[in-house]
Amino acid sequence: MRHFLYLLTVVAGLLVSASSFAQGSVKGKLVDATTQKPLYMATVTVFQAQDTSLVTYRLSAEDGSFKLPGLAPNKPYRILVSFSGYAVHRQPFQLKTDSLDIDLGVITLHPAATQLDEVLVIAERPPMVIRRDTVEFNANAFKTLPNAMVEDLLKKLPGVQVDKQGNIMVNGKRVNRILVDGKNFFGSDPKMASRNLPSNVIDKIQVTDDKDELLERGDDNLNNVGKVINLTFKKGVKKGLFGKAYGGGGSGINGGRYEGGAIANMFRDTLQVSLLGYTNNLNRPGFGWSDLMQTGGFNATAM
Repeated sequence: MRHFLYLLTVVAGLLVSASSFAQGSVKGKLVDATTQKPLYMATVTVFQAQDTSLVTYRLSAEDGSFKLPGLAPNKPYRILVSFSGYAVHRQPFQLKTDSLDIDLGVITLHPAATQLDEVLVIAERPPMVIRRDTVEFNANAFKTLPNAMVEDLLKKLPGVQVDKQGNIMVNGKRVNRILVDGKNFFGSDPKMASRNLPSNVIDKIQVTDDKDELLERGDDNLNNVGKVINLTFKKGVKKGLFGKAYGGGGSGINGGRYEGGAIANMFRDTLQVSLLGYTNNLNRPGFGWSDLMQTGGFNATAM
């Protein structure tokens, strides 16, 4: 009898464990309310209804269909659909244990009378929207560590790859420049921005084709040009000071050895001031003229 009760307990625990790890999905189709035509590349996002934290998101297919997997049963969710020029659609839903897949059917989006960013609730901003030729990511939707840099944030964005050398690719195309609020503060080396700017000051990451390279090539094919990333700061950060410092030391046969360096950047509207410092007794060279040109942004051009 004792063994039988133990077996029942084990079976019950396995059933509870299996139900807790079960995952379902939500799907549907997006169409224009007037023309009934499918809406392609609309952003579909699922949030937790209790705290509006991001769960997952997808872009709608060419036929307007979408499917978001990886959802747990018996949890209240809210789906948010956004598309440029259309009013935002919100709808609560919840998966059941005996019905893990839910079909929301055809969702009609109505054209917005006035297209304003303020139409979206700040707590439920979609993680990504497409505005004509620009892909815009909401930085707050991608969590990073408190001391993370922009490079760490970029690694979390879909379609963005960053190698060990810091080179950035977007959907297989190289990133030529990183702008800050539309201005080329850091010159032509994207790593100077990605490895020196803290991620917690960024509000949006906008990716677009490099139109300057297109003009230089004289080629109308956008597939032959790289990308440009524009970082927009959060409010109150346009006038601020940030930077990083490092140092190290140790003892050796010939005495102590040390090395240290620091970089500080101050932004104030269109003004940028960069301070560099480096010292060591390791017989290593400091900053050269090319380093100053890149790090200090002396070859930057205002836009």
